[in-house]
Parts: sequence; structure tokens; C-alpha cells
Amino acid sequence: MSAISIELRKERRTGAAVVLPAVGLMGSLYAFANFLVRGETLLSLPLDPMDILLTQLYGMIVVLNMFGAIVATCTVYGLEFRGGAIKKMLVMPLSMAKVYASKLLVLAVGLLLAVAMQNGALALIGSSSLPPSSCDMGQVLVFAGYSLATSMPVLTLMLLVSSRFENMWVPLGLGVAGFLSAVALAGVDLPLTLVHPFVVMLKPAIAMSAQPDIAVLAASAVHTAVFLAAGVWLSGRGHYE
Repeated sequence: MSAISIELRKERRTGAAVVLPAVGLMGSLYAFANFLVRGETLLSLPLDPMDILLTQLYGMIVVLNMFGAIVATCTVYGLEFRGGAIKKMLVMPLSMAKVYASKLLVLAVGLLLAVAMQNGALALIGSSSLPPSSCDMGQVLVFAGYSLATSMPVLTLMLLVSSRFENMWVPLGLGVAGFLSAVALAGVDLPLTLVHPFVVMLKPAIAMSAQPDIAVLAASAVHTAVFLAAGVWLSGRGHYE
């Protein structure tokens, strides 16, 4: 049995696999409710209608995604450490690096589903509430890719931290601290703030334009590559023995 199939079975039984899709559903419902209540107010802002639709409704959605990623990553390794379960896996013909990569793949697919549902909701709102000349579905697809790319640094960082600490409160506390510090720094217009992965995730929500920022995308790619490489490498260094 492959590492991915084993991981899917474990996460389905523990409920970890449904955390991010559930967050996606919550974000979609929030987008509909928010626009229903504040739609006229939002559309009166001096911005392009698509920028209003994508950026102004994304604020709470990105917070839900962030905490969904924190909870999901803490859960997948917190359960492994409970009762020394991960040490028992060492006798199986699987490397810990493959186990780590399988967990990340399952979580990344869950995040992809969440982003797809949320941006699908934004697309439905746009097609039904914006003037046909202003509604651009291509821009929704671009923004969906942008929001997914900027979310990956937090997902990969939190999985890396969760894999290193048996006490679930350590990565959970780091995630909350990352969120609070990012809220304070997200509005600061300095390139140095992009070294903070949580700030990178919040950038699409605080921008006045839905067009991707190349600097933010570059920072996201670097963070994701570094955290992914570090997690896979460290998972095979005998930490669990």
C-alpha cells in the first residue's frame, strides 16, 4: 500500500482530511452572506467592480483558510505523536520523507478544494450581481491561483513545525502568533515584510487590486520551496526514533 493511500485512510478516519474542505464551504457561505448584506455598500466604493468583488470579500476568507491550515497541520502530526504511533511506523517499508510528502500532498489538495469552492462562490456572485461588461471570469481564475500560491507558505511552514514538536500546543501557538503579527505587519509597505509567510498570505486581501503582485508571488515561491525542502529533509533525520 502506498504512503498516499495510507495517509488518506488515516486522515479520513481522524477527520483531518475534511478540515480544509469544510473551511472552503464556510468561506463560500460567508462570501454570499457578506455580499447579500453589504453588496450595495461595496459596489459604491471607488474601485473596479472585479477588484471590489475579489479583494473586499477575501478578507475573512483568508483568515478562515489560515486557521484551517493551522488546525489541519497540527492535527495530522499531533495524532501521529499520540501514543508513539509514528515510532511504530518506522517498522513499515516506508520512509518518513514519503510519509511527510504524502501528508503535504493531502493537505495541499484540501487547500485547493477550499480555494476552488471559495472562488467559485465569488464567480457566482460576480456573474449574478455585476454588470456583464465588468464581470471577468478569467480574472477570477487568476485570483484563485494567486490566493492558492500565497497560502502555500503557511501550509508548508506549519506542517514543518508540526512535524518537529510532539506537543501540539507549540505549532498551534506559533500559528496564532504568526497570524497576530501578520495582521500588524501586513499593511506596512516594505519589501522586508515579505519574509513573514503569514504576511504573504494576507497580501491579496489587503490589496486594492486583484492583480497578482510579482514580488509577493516570488516570496511565496521561495518560502514554499524552502519549507518543503526542509520538511522532507528533516523528516528523514531520525527525529522520531
